[in-house]
Amino acid sequence: MTNEPAGIGRCYRCLRPQRLCYCKSLPIVPTRTDVVVLQHPHERTHPFGTARLVGLCLPRARVHVAYAGAADVLRCEPDVPPDTVVLWPRPDAPLVEDLREHERPSTLLAIDGTWAHAKRLHADNPWLSRLRHVRIDPAEPSRYRIRREPRADYVSTLEAIVAALRAFEPDNHRLGELVDAFDRMIDQQVHLVATVPRVGRTHRARLRESRALSPLLADPCLVVAYAEASAAGADPAAGRELVQWAAVRPTTGETFEAILRPTGRGPTDAHLDHMALSRTDLANGDTAAGASERFRRFLGDGAPVTAWTSTSLAWGAPLLPAGTPTTVLKTNYCNATNHRAGYLEDVVAREHLTVEPVPCHGRAAIRLGQALAIARWLELRTHEGRTLPFATPRSTP
Repeated sequence: MTNEPAGIGRCYRCLRPQRLCYCKSLPIVPTRTDVVVLQHPHERTHPFGTARLVGLCLPRARVHVAYAGAADVLRCEPDVPPDTVVLWPRPDAPLVEDLREHERPSTLLAIDGTWAHAKRLHADNPWLSRLRHVRIDPAEPSRYRIRREPRADYVSTLEAIVAALRAFEPDNHRLGELVDAFDRMIDQQVHLVATVPRVGRTHRARLRESRALSPLLADPCLVVAYAEASAAGADPAAGRELVQWAAVRPTTGETFEAILRPTGRGPTDAHLDHMALSRTDLANGDTAAGASERFRRFLGDGAPVTAWTSTSLAWGAPLLPAGTPTTVLKTNYCNATNHRAGYLEDVVAREHLTVEPVPCHGRAAIRLGQALAIARWLELRTHEGRTLPFATPRSTP
């Protein structure tokens, strides 16, 4: 099933609409050097991601996607030989063209993602520090006209890999075919944008003053919450049922947690593993009525609740007392920064926030800790110079 309009299919090899599929024009370029790409999960399905071209065109290339587990760490350690070199702009790394012939590697490892994502991948995989690092010095700006690089000397993953392979295999005259395929993809998209008529209004980005933040963020009784929910048996037609509701009061550090017993089939084993919960956790969980009463006592009269997204608040609605004031952290962040938020972990990395895990089960410990860090960051901006003493999260009986 696709989300394409009726009559328009999608090629699941290049991830382009069928009428724009470029698979038949892709070359197969042999190399002596193996290529390993460590990819951020956000790039996996991007239709203009260049790592996909590398994987399709180079027989000796393989792409490994690093998924975050319960600890929210993008750890992925593929099997690579000891002489592998990591393509990374470390100041002390030698240029690829400066390697002598006997220093050239059997395997080249590249990191694929935006620069913010690539930095996180490099930091989350300390095993990379055991390998030699090399860098490139591009002779010209990136040809990637449909995605903007943060600096003029930054290039796409494909361009960086080709530059390194040209240094390692100076006699390989077919590497230019890979760049030609890259150019054709870019030209095709540029032509499409220029020729397809636009329907409806075109919105232009405009700068605006930061909107006022919710005063609830400065309320000393504020509670930051996080929800996990699941469709019974992974049935897309089934409504989602609340599985876990965790919360922390920033000013006191008190925490609340409720894991709910499913009323039906409950989550699949794969989803339980994703949430880092067990069947035993569910079997020993609360009823919705019991969890609701416990949370009402924890919350107190009139205390506001915030969560990273409105979806979390919607999932937790069965436990919220009627009339509970709420605010969404993601919306407040966008208002404060005049910037798209992205994912929870993106904001934590962008603002260099310190995350303290909250004492609760599963991946909620990290996710709630991230939301708490953002709530603290936003609270500092709610009123000029007035802040509240936020405490370290601690379990309560």
